[in-house]
Amino acid sequence: MARTGYKYTCLFALILFAALLLSGALARQRPQPGHFDYYVLVLGWTPSYCALEGRQRGDQECQAQRPHAFTLHGLWPQNIRGWPENCWLPKRPWVPRSVIDDMRDIMPSKNLVIHEYRAHGTCSGLAPDQYFGLARDLYERVTIPPRFSATGPLALSQEEIEGEFLKANSWLKPNMIVVSCRGPNLLDVRLCFGRDLFPRACGTNEKQRVCRADTVTVPAAQNR
Repeated sequence: MARTGYKYTCLFALILFAALLLSGALARQRPQPGHFDYYVLVLGWTPSYCALEGRQRGDQECQAQRPHAFTLHGLWPQNIRGWPENCWLPKRPWVPRSVIDDMRDIMPSKNLVIHEYRAHGTCSGLAPDQYFGLARDLYERVTIPPRFSATGPLALSQEEIEGEFLKANSWLKPNMIVVSCRGPNLLDVRLCFGRDLFPRACGTNEKQRVCRADTVTVPAAQNR
């Protein structure tokens, strides 16, 4: 009986050891925090998101009483080719409520804040407060062109949208900005920054066309 118990104890130990080795191997296969080339700041055009899917989901950022315009969608670590996502951390990523509340003026959706940290913030190598503090700092460097404060809809080319941002931000160059669409609707505007936080040219990911519309529809922004 003692030998049988000893046998099962050894078998359990071997299974546990194998599971630990497997989990370690899987962790090493996932992207590692801090291994990336540059950042992409993503400014989402909220009226498009709300018209396409946000209201159906009951998303908080689509509440009628809130101002609808460019909000912070995220800050994405990128590589020249490809990008890391859902990077490995020794424990489950968690965003404190205080950090979520601090971001609600420029990221109105709690779920978006949590998702962006898990998918992208984990790859920055920064804690949630540091990551969102950096995202806010970069967001506040960008001057939103006055044309996008109008309440009526707009129909612009990609070049015109980029041109408005270039006029409003003298530090921007054409290779640092990309317009993204979903169908004909403006989805977001993406600006590239180096790891040193200075503006830089975007990599291959953003150089590929992410908007195929000749004329981009910019749905109307809501009044306050």
